Amino acid sequence: MERFNLRAAPLVMAFAAAVTTACGGGGGGGLVDNTPPTVVTTDPPSNAVGVQLNDPIIATFSEPLDPASVSVASFQVTDDMSNPVNGIVSVSGRDVRFTPAPNALVKSALYHAMLTTGITDLAGNALATAFSWDFTTTANIWASTAVNASTPTARMNHTAIWTGTEMIVWGGLDGLGASNSGARYTPGNPAATAWMPTANTGMAGVPLARTDHTAVWNPLGNEMIVWGGDLGGILGPTNSGSRYAVVSDLWTSTPTPPPAIPPRSLHTAIWTGNEMIVWGGLTTGGVRTNTGGRFNPSGGGSWIATSTSSPPAPRSEHTAIWTGAEMIIWGGVDDGAFLLQSGGSYRLATNSWSNVNVVGGPSARSGHTAVWTGSEMIIWGGNDGLGPVATGGRYDPATNSWRPMQDAPIARSGHEAVWTGTEMIVWGGEVSDNSGAAYNPAHDTWRTISIVGAPSGRTGHTAVWTGSEMIVWGGDDTALTNTGGRYAP
Repeated sequence: MERFNLRAAPLVMAFAAAVTTACGGGGGGGLVDNTPPTVVTTDPPSNAVGVQLNDPIIATFSEPLDPASVSVASFQVTDDMSNPVNGIVSVSGRDVRFTPAPNALVKSALYHAMLTTGITDLAGNALATAFSWDFTTTANIWASTAVNASTPTARMNHTAIWTGTEMIVWGGLDGLGASNSGARYTPGNPAATAWMPTANTGMAGVPLARTDHTAVWNPLGNEMIVWGGDLGGILGPTNSGSRYAVVSDLWTSTPTPPPAIPPRSLHTAIWTGNEMIVWGGLTTGGVRTNTGGRFNPSGGGSWIATSTSSPPAPRSEHTAIWTGAEMIIWGGVDDGAFLLQSGGSYRLATNSWSNVNVVGGPSARSGHTAVWTGSEMIIWGGNDGLGPVATGGRYDPATNSWRPMQDAPIARSGHEAVWTGTEMIVWGGEVSDNSGAAYNPAHDTWRTISIVGAPSGRTGHTAVWTGSEMIVWGGDDTALTNTGGRYAP
């Protein structure tokens, strides 16, 4: 016989007090639902950009709804002039869907969706307050990045970061070898002032020229942190770095890390919100490592090594993403030059590693990309040893499990990828053209993106997401280039 839990009694009584008892015939009774429904998620999310013209607009509620309460009167979509958009409204369980009529939405336009208090659940409880959100439809257009006297020299294997207002590119391989020059690009400025150089000579703290390094943006210090990389020739990998302050246009060297954090190139780096974490890569003598370090820039800056207890296998050319609580690395190349189908999760709070499940994951590869959606890591593309692939996978760290994704229109490796908030956009790489594609995980669908006005196809380039555009720059398009493009999805 099941025992009554006395400790749970206050909770039971509290719940009972929150509802009304309804008595039926014959002395029966039950609990009446007096809780109004709430909106849990929307697709597209609030302030999404690049929404396709034929995509449905969906809101998911906390409980099933009364179909009779859902109509074009209670689910309204309007343009920025408050004109109603024609469409069909439907409901299925907890989901309400507005399907725009053909040609009802236009490109590059702001729309407003609203759910009114006319929507009720099956018990007749109405949405407590109206719920609304905005989104912008697709532009699917390219614009060229400017070229002026301050545009960096043509290069590849450099780094690029987005500060919130500008892109900073630095280092890489130019026509003379490794470079220690860079520049800042502001998309909204006229061509003559769009590029401004970063300081690179005549001052202490300017990093040595390098390639295959990493760079992260530290918004707390309004600075770019450059670290590691290959100095070229007999110098090889380095464990030096520097911090570039945007306001003062000054460089400050980072302190030398302890021996547990050796020099490296072809590693990864992520920003946690307070620290930069570097991991893996190619160390002195061409040996791959599974060590890492955490750099805290506060004060003069300090280093501590990441845990060496059960880390992933040594590797280079892997990917890394930050979830908000953990760094997840995946794929790459090991010391036997074998491609890896494995990864690991590093939890910052506990300085500990756990394995990433490989069951159901993508095939072994390098030259791939990874993005974080807010709930999943998407691994896509790369080279599996037989050539570029069009496959990938979606990893949920909460369940340590993978789920498949639709294959892309074109296989590619050595490309770049950005996350827009609704789509992963991939562009460039080892393909014969300047094509790209966008993947929507909510619908598990791909779309090709426009090539009209797009930069020439290339590898060794960089890409950043500004909040409204993807900016690609530099790389090798049969020769080193200092051109680029801005893609508005």
